Amino acid sequence: MTDSAELERGYRRWLAWYPRTFQREHEAEILTVLMAAAREGQRRPEAMECLNLMSSALSMRVRPRVPRSDRSVFRAIKLMYLGALVELAAAIIVLATIGEIKSKVVMSSPGLTEGEWHAIVVGQLAPTEVGAILGVGFWLWIAWSIGRGHRWPRIVFAIFFALNIFGLLNGLVHGSAVYARPDLAIGTLLCLVELAAVAVIFRAKIVPAQSGTSRTIAES
Repeated sequence: MTDSAELERGYRRWLAWYPRTFQREHEAEILTVLMAAAREGQRRPEAMECLNLMSSALSMRVRPRVPRSDRSVFRAIKLMYLGALVELAAAIIVLATIGEIKSKVVMSSPGLTEGEWHAIVVGQLAPTEVGAILGVGFWLWIAWSIGRGHRWPRIVFAIFFALNIFGLLNGLVHGSAVYARPDLAIGTLLCLVELAAVAVIFRAKIVPAQSGTSRTIAES
């Protein structure tokens, strides 16, 4: 295999990350530009070229397809990004307040053994931490789906909101001893962001995609 053929094969592997419709329309043009700009004797794409191609492909895949005029939809997407940040903050706060939680639990349950404390961590705190981390991905996934003009995220997110409200109330009633005040505060803030997101999502009238293009029209 010649240097040129090997380099072209390498570029094609990176261009495969782009959406198929984009590849069909622009791959040949981009490949021509890349090959023309390559150094003499170059056999593989350089690191910066790979980084640029990957970042452009990811940006193209996650970028909302709805028109900028659909302000309510973009507000919903921004709230989803905010929710992801708050969810991430919740995971960090739970991890940072374990010492405070342990002191609180020990005060409420004198004589608590290390084994019993470990059971509390495994049974209650660890699932909360893992759930918060998974929640970050969920928020971003919903934001991506709304940006593609799908209708189903409204129902899915409403269910997610209801479950989180139930979890917060259940924690206040039964499990508040294993949560520090910052944990409850960030949980409350998260529920408020979710409530705002639900309100914005249900204000948007989402039209199914037509001719391969997702269209979302916000209600006036």
